[in-house]
Amino acid sequence: MKNSLTKKLICIILSVIFAVSSCCLTAWAEPNESESVSQSESAAKDEKDDKKQSDKKKKELEKTLKQQKKELNEKLKKSQKKLNEYDENAKTTEEYIDLLDEKIGILDKELQVLTEEVEEARAKVDELKEQIKPLKKQLKVLQKRYDEAQEEFDKLHDDFTETYNMYCLRLRAMYISGNESLLAALLCSKDLSQFLSRYEMIKAVAKSDTELLKEVNAKMEKIITKQGGLNERKAVLKAAKAELDAKLDERKKQQQTVENDQELIAKKKIILDDDRAESDRLFAVYTKNAKMYTEFRNEDEEIAKKVNDEINALLNGLKSPDEITTAVTKDRSQQEKEMEDEEKSLYDGSDACLSLGFPVPGHYSVSCAYGYYSNGKPHTGIDFPCPTGSRVCAAQKGVVIKVRRLNYSYGYYVMVYHGTDSKGRKIVTLYAHNSSILVSVGQNVAKGQQLARSGSTGNSTGPHCHFEVIVDGAKKNPANYLGK
Repeated sequence: MKNSLTKKLICIILSVIFAVSSCCLTAWAEPNESESVSQSESAAKDEKDDKKQSDKKKKELEKTLKQQKKELNEKLKKSQKKLNEYDENAKTTEEYIDLLDEKIGILDKELQVLTEEVEEARAKVDELKEQIKPLKKQLKVLQKRYDEAQEEFDKLHDDFTETYNMYCLRLRAMYISGNESLLAALLCSKDLSQFLSRYEMIKAVAKSDTELLKEVNAKMEKIITKQGGLNERKAVLKAAKAELDAKLDERKKQQQTVENDQELIAKKKIILDDDRAESDRLFAVYTKNAKMYTEFRNEDEEIAKKVNDEINALLNGLKSPDEITTAVTKDRSQQEKEMEDEEKSLYDGSDACLSLGFPVPGHYSVSCAYGYYSNGKPHTGIDFPCPTGSRVCAAQKGVVIKVRRLNYSYGYYVMVYHGTDSKGRKIVTLYAHNSSILVSVGQNVAKGQQLARSGSTGNSTGPHCHFEVIVDGAKKNPANYLGK
């Protein structure tokens, strides 16, 4: 008895422990599960918000590009209208050339906007392609499921129709025979045995009719249920098709934008090339007549970028005056010897290096100042027209850091490093379009020492010296430092 009670007590205790443990595990699991769900929902929300923000930015950019296109098109029309007012004789004037260059600048900006629009449209096409792929797969699966459901429904419908037709025949037979016929069949029985036999037969037929009715009702319910499911599948399929069609229409629209803009870009480029050639031709005539030679304003951008990248790479590698020996290619011992011969070839923390002399002594007229052309491109120095062979001199003492002989861009040009000003900024000057160069890289030069003979090499309408002042890699207006 005691053993039995002990066993019961142990069982009760174990049950309680198990129940408490289960509650604790459930309580521990639920917050973790809740936390996991919460994190998942948060991540999904963040992703949705990011996409929303991205779509908003794309729409804003698209709107901005359309507005820019509209504004530039209006400016282009006004510019062309002004140009049409000039007769043939007035086309070699600076005013007409400036207007033509202004039109060229507008065309150039329009091409940039069109190119950006093409890139955006292409990006959208690619994005839509990626979105369409899974939609097509999903639609294929949904179509298959719908077709299977339709096939099952059709089979069920045919089965129901057959059963229903049988039931209708029975009803018709019952209607024709009527209850009186059944009663007569019973009453006209010869004996009790025949009566009972006919009764059992009528009873069996009635039972069969009842079961047939039940079958009809059951199959009807199945059809109704199946029809509901089929309608749901049809709605899902229709929505998927609508989404896919919308994506396909959008892709087609964006592809059309790409094709239209590319066609327009090709036409605009032809007009731009013709206008640039005309501008350069007229400008060459104008500068020759005025003897105020400078650069052609429509230099190839890729060539200009290549030259500027090379110069910037050199400027980025310049050392401070206290570190430098000479700038480049000579043997190290020779460089050291040169620096020892003239310790003060570079300024170190002195604004005296910004006190610059004119690069072509005796020639102070300016054919093109520092700033921007009418086409929006920058002119990064000052042009001093002078006869071919004029003396081109160092604006301040320093060391020659670059000598290049090109048949484009700056032509034959020289760069001199003068040291640092009081703010520690590195000061460099550049002299371009020379006919010949008289110094070499690494050579120390004094202020006013001849570097080259002037000329018209590279991008030039005639003999002149293009002079630049570069402060810590940035091209500044030389007029702020000349004659000081």
